[in-house]
Amino acid sequence: MAAIKSFLLLILLLSVTTCGQQSDKIGWNVNELEYLEAQGFNVLVFHDYYPEGDQGGIEFIHHGERTAANGYINIEFPGGSRLPRPTTATRVVDKENNEIRATVKSAEFNFNYTVRIWPEKNSVHLVVDLEKPIPAEWKGRVTFDLQLFPVTYQGKTYHLGNQSGLIPVEGLDAMISQAGGIIKPAPVAQGPKLLIAPEDPVCSLQIENPDGNIMLIDDRNSSLGGWLVVSSVIPEGKDKGAMEWVITPSLVPGWIREPVISLSQVGYHPEQVKEAVIELDTRSGNMDRVILRRIGSDGSITEVKSGLPEEWGRFLRYKYAIFDFSEVKDPGIYTLSYGSLTSLPFSISRDIYRQRVWQPTLEIYFPVQMCHMRIRDRARVWHGACHLDDALQAPVSTQHVDGYLTYATTETSYKPLTPVLGLNRGGWHDAGDNDLAAGSQAQTTLFLALAGEAFGINVDQTTIKQDALYVELRRPDGIPDLQQQIEHGVINLLSGYRASDHSFVGIIETREGRNFLGDVASVTDQLFYDASLKPDEVRGSRSGKTDDRWVVTNKDTSLEYEVITALVAASRLLRGYNDALAEECLRTAIRAWEYEQDHDPVSQPNAYIPRHPEWQEVHATCELLITTRERRYEDRLVELLPVIKENPGEVGWSAARVMSLVGDNDFGNGVKEALQTYKSDLDSSLAENPYGVPWRPRIWGIGWDIQDYAVAQYYLNRSFPEMFSRENVCRVVNYVLGCHPGSSTSLVSAVGAHSLIPAYGFNMHWWSYIPGGMASGTALIRPDLPELKEPYPFIWQQSEYVMPGAASYIFCVLAADKMLNE
Repeated sequence: MAAIKSFLLLILLLSVTTCGQQSDKIGWNVNELEYLEAQGFNVLVFHDYYPEGDQGGIEFIHHGERTAANGYINIEFPGGSRLPRPTTATRVVDKENNEIRATVKSAEFNFNYTVRIWPEKNSVHLVVDLEKPIPAEWKGRVTFDLQLFPVTYQGKTYHLGNQSGLIPVEGLDAMISQAGGIIKPAPVAQGPKLLIAPEDPVCSLQIENPDGNIMLIDDRNSSLGGWLVVSSVIPEGKDKGAMEWVITPSLVPGWIREPVISLSQVGYHPEQVKEAVIELDTRSGNMDRVILRRIGSDGSITEVKSGLPEEWGRFLRYKYAIFDFSEVKDPGIYTLSYGSLTSLPFSISRDIYRQRVWQPTLEIYFPVQMCHMRIRDRARVWHGACHLDDALQAPVSTQHVDGYLTYATTETSYKPLTPVLGLNRGGWHDAGDNDLAAGSQAQTTLFLALAGEAFGINVDQTTIKQDALYVELRRPDGIPDLQQQIEHGVINLLSGYRASDHSFVGIIETREGRNFLGDVASVTDQLFYDASLKPDEVRGSRSGKTDDRWVVTNKDTSLEYEVITALVAASRLLRGYNDALAEECLRTAIRAWEYEQDHDPVSQPNAYIPRHPEWQEVHATCELLITTRERRYEDRLVELLPVIKENPGEVGWSAARVMSLVGDNDFGNGVKEALQTYKSDLDSSLAENPYGVPWRPRIWGIGWDIQDYAVAQYYLNRSFPEMFSRENVCRVVNYVLGCHPGSSTSLVSAVGAHSLIPAYGFNMHWWSYIPGGMASGTALIRPDLPELKEPYPFIWQQSEYVMPGAASYIFCVLAADKMLNE
């Protein structure tokens, strides 16, 4: 068998080489989306604008997989500054010569250059033209770099200069010290021609520098999320044609991307619409038959339905077909085949969402993310009680990381870099960042409260002891987990009001702390900073070490209303569990609402703060009316009707919930009219893709966005079932559980037959996951590639967990369960 495999591989390699020699058959073309393509290889030229997230510059898509990114010039200036990563470029296409040119300009450093791309025979030429030669003081500091995706090439060979070897699964190279205290990984190898993975025709690549050298650098030695870097130094004294690479990819003759069968990795309720989406290469020919089979309890496999899928059309770079098996309602376990491909098993059951679907998110993910607590799970300690020294008043007029910034005053009574007491309780770490952003905490708390109210969640699987700062998974304590999680959220949300009578923006690590992965209890020394002490001095609960997180305290009206909304909804769920806290939530929210009514709006943009204070006011006022039934909230909503009518997709669902509580007929009629218009627009949007969800990605995948949409759709269905179908919610649940572009992976770790593992959480450095964590999922690599890199935990815009997404996921699954079982 081994001999046969070797012979077949040799034949394939020979066919690849032969195809390369017959260059006229390659068919290079600059397409209408302005990238260079051949069957099996595409070159994107500054189509994307997020190089920070490894999306940008020159990118390769090789036999369907993005294998290279961020091809552009890097400069390390004297003094340590760097040329900014290019987020934009001016692209010009010369159709006649099959050439693409992209010009990058940096006004800050008076440095401009153009990258030219064109094909010749079986290769692609990449040439860098400088506007002017580099100055002498930049000698050796200017490089053209291209990143190669490490997972594609790990275990494959490289050949460069007189060195050959294997790409390891981890960066294992020596680090070298340079002037100014800079430490870098030593090059793996260098020479004029790099050949990587010649033994694998699917990803083999050759890059040659005719006039200089190429270095191969493993940047995983510097960063856990680093890629392999191909780099050439740009010499002095050259402008046009300052550097050239000749890039020769392997091309498998007649390559066609393997189809993807997208469906829910969990399964379906008997009464819901059941559609598998088949994703196909546009070059594929006649469609194959789809076969649905049932796996019997005795091991028998029976064909239940078969037929050709219905062609849907083109979306992004693929064509799609849909196989509808909605009439199949018998409970059981099934598989679905298309051609030679067969899906993993999935179930059809009336109880499909009642076990191991939303439960891991509430019972495992939420407890693991709890800040200021020690989290134990059987023999494992997820992390110790952390950040007990929260938090220092952030300095004024400071641009911090992740969008956090401070303004000219603190708007508190605390001086910069002095402890603001009372902030070291409550809240959840958001993803792997360990920050407590009020906007994120408020959304999370709101979704949990709405889910508890709408669906009556009484699960108890977790012991939570707030006074002892202790949590233990899989040990019931007689108290519903949902109420305990809501309590943990509002403790954090109330802390700003307790300290300074308004919501704080959030609590964020120092720059050094942001670079930390591991047990979050080790990020700080857990002692309050005291400026009177020496750096290594400790007195009681104080130390001279400035490792405490910062709290950003500037006020913003949009954030105030968002937090008000969460506190009011939470107050209803906390009644009967923690009455004193419930009363504080409502009292605080009313006082904050009254203040905002009497003062002009304040806009101080910051991390995770929503915009449009008028939208946030509608949500807050609706929650207050639902809770108190007071006339003043009813009257204010009537005044806000123009806002609702102009933005039904954003606030219509909140308004629909209070229509019966507002006595003004014009209000009800106005809301209904606005929603009718919104439905028409929504129907057009849902018809734009075969998945039936609003697909409008920016940088991150759309998983969290469409769950927000599904929460709104649930309430609209309750009020207007004739306008808004329950399938709008069900399709979102299906999307999250696997029926999405690019793959059929459940976006909720450990949920479904195949799920996202590993993922971007605080344990990503272990290439691990947290059961129940929900990621944003498939992202758009512009202009037309849907991508979910797996297994790979370091592309945050695809695999990052966040708390609001986890909470809205719980809501959506329970909403689907309720609507389908009514």
